[in-house]
Amino acid sequence: MMKFTLRELQPKDAGFMQEWMHDEDVISSLGSDFSSKTLDDALSFIEHANDSKNCKNLHLACVDETDQYLGTVSLKNIDEVNKNAEYAICFRRKAHGTGAPAFATAEILRIAFEKMQLEKVYLYLYSINKRANRFYQKQCFVLEGCQQKQAVHKGEFVDVIWYGITREMWQYEQR
Repeated sequence: MMKFTLRELQPKDAGFMQEWMHDEDVISSLGSDFSSKTLDDALSFIEHANDSKNCKNLHLACVDETDQYLGTVSLKNIDEVNKNAEYAICFRRKAHGTGAPAFATAEILRIAFEKMQLEKVYLYLYSINKRANRFYQKQCFVLEGCQQKQAVHKGEFVDVIWYGITREMWQYEQR
């Protein structure tokens, strides 16, 4: 069984980040176009992610037992007043089906609720992203709503689905 850990992003991760950024199957349902991102863009992201002044976002690498980067899991737009943050995740295709994304999600939620004392973590995605919808439901995120025809994706209007998990829901699932 593979063992995974979370750690700070490192410059050596940039090439692997670029791998998922240029994988059409991985990015096809994301809200941003990563396909034009360069190695320098990935290095810049890593440098900014590790900037100690950047307290509004937490980006961590999920790595395997050889310390090879598999993907990034994040808490973005951390709101210390309202005690919530937006969750984001993206993994290389190599990591799909390995349990690494589920591990990373469980760990970032533990950090959010135990260490940061947040009350809620939320996310949104396109309704057409069926795989991600199933994944988030397995991770105990609860469907909170749907904004119909909220975004344009590849020239078509798509619905945006919102999920959330509260500290109480997370604690219940930990029992």
